[in-house]
Amino acid sequence: MHEVEWLEFDDRAAMVWQVVNDVEIAVECAVDARGCALLAVPGGKTPVPIFRALAARSLNWPKVMLLPTDERLVAEDDPLSNAGLIRAHFGTTGATIMPLCERVDINPGAAGRAADRRLRVLQWPFDLVWLGMGEDGHTASILPGPDFEAALSAPLSRRACGVVPDPPPKEAPVARVTLTRAALVATRTLMLTISGDKKRAVARQAIEDGPRSATAIGRVLAECSAPIKVVWCK
Repeated sequence: MHEVEWLEFDDRAAMVWQVVNDVEIAVECAVDARGCALLAVPGGKTPVPIFRALAARSLNWPKVMLLPTDERLVAEDDPLSNAGLIRAHFGTTGATIMPLCERVDINPGAAGRAADRRLRVLQWPFDLVWLGMGEDGHTASILPGPDFEAALSAPLSRRACGVVPDPPPKEAPVARVTLTRAALVATRTLMLTISGDKKRAVARQAIEDGPRSATAIGRVLAECSAPIKVVWCK
């Protein structure tokens, strides 16, 4: 695991400003070096104010591709859709938004295989993988259940897989497609944004435990050789 840089904020506005600046730098460096930027970004509530502020920045958006780190098997206009959340904030910027799932009316295994085939055409690695984390230490949709180990142990050639959480999360009790650990760590930079004392404690313990961690975030970060930044706010 690459050395982890921790940034902690008492003020949410300061956290938003920091993350927006970090994403902007990642995009600018990628566009300057390679002519395009490939970013994987989280869903959920924490990134919403960051998305809003980032979309207002004058980046070279037509050269940016955004995709979710994970997706719920729901229609894009469903409030649970991560692709829908991304499109709602960046759809008018000129960025390319790539949903993980073209069809949601198929079983999770088939949806994961279809996403894996679509991802193979991208110019790997990612320039930035931006992760969130649940209080149980899950990240993306690498949740407890029968697909947990498959998502964490898949080879680099497998970049997405279907996930059926067990038990299903109360806030989103649906099947998912997630980027595998191998895909998440195939990045030039990895950033984790979290809030609250409980998540800070979980993240610190996961990092300390490293590859022995029982949490998805611990095992993802342990495998990452790129620079890692954790941004926390109360």
